[in-house]
Amino acid sequence: MFPRLKNSWGALLLSLLAAEAGATQLIEHADRGHVSVNISASETNRLAIEGRRIAHVVPSVKGVLAGQKDEAQGAYYFTLANAAPNQGSVTLFVSDDKGVTYKLILLPRPMAGEEIIIRPPGDKTASAGRATADGRAASYQRRIKDLMLAMADEDSRAGVEPVAVNREVPLWKEGRLVLLAQYLEGDMVGERYRLNNVSPSSMLLVEQELYRRGVRAVAVEHHTLMQGDSTQIYVVRERKDHE
Repeated sequence: MFPRLKNSWGALLLSLLAAEAGATQLIEHADRGHVSVNISASETNRLAIEGRRIAHVVPSVKGVLAGQKDEAQGAYYFTLANAAPNQGSVTLFVSDDKGVTYKLILLPRPMAGEEIIIRPPGDKTASAGRATADGRAASYQRRIKDLMLAMADEDSRAGVEPVAVNREVPLWKEGRLVLLAQYLEGDMVGERYRLNNVSPSSMLLVEQELYRRGVRAVAVEHHTLMQGDSTQIYVVRERKDHE
């Protein structure tokens, strides 16, 4: 059913990781040492501190960031002053309204704008509550990844059976998108698509372009399509009441 899967398995796994990377990044222990975070190389990113307000933001190199504080929310919106995907890393020192300083290493990536939430040092009760919430979030992310892999690999189905659809979905005039099958799993729906490049030029696909309301993850098998090429696209979204 998936003749190109074995040759592109590594690429698909990278796509799954890219799909997860779009989620809010929760950063811990940045008050103890440098912590690396991904940021968009070209779009606006948001930085905030959980339960506190940002007081100062100082990059290691003057002028490398263009930013603005949100005084109402105590957050900081910023972009790279030189928006280039190959921009090197940037060290950022952030202090909060309690006098704690955090150290971040910003890693520019060709991705949509990111939200970065720093968790300040707290008491043991608060930490235990966060650990429980983190466990639930990790379980939810695991379910999404398992459903993605079930769609892409027959051997990973584990009882999740496809429902054939084979319906064309309007997208761009340069591409023909067909919803091949759906996979119902609890409160989630997996959707497997085939996209054909029907334009006379090459097509570059980015997962963020395929997000819509309710979508939780997107993975693209091949990101560059020459004229006449096709790719599988895997989407996990929330299940609607009538499904």
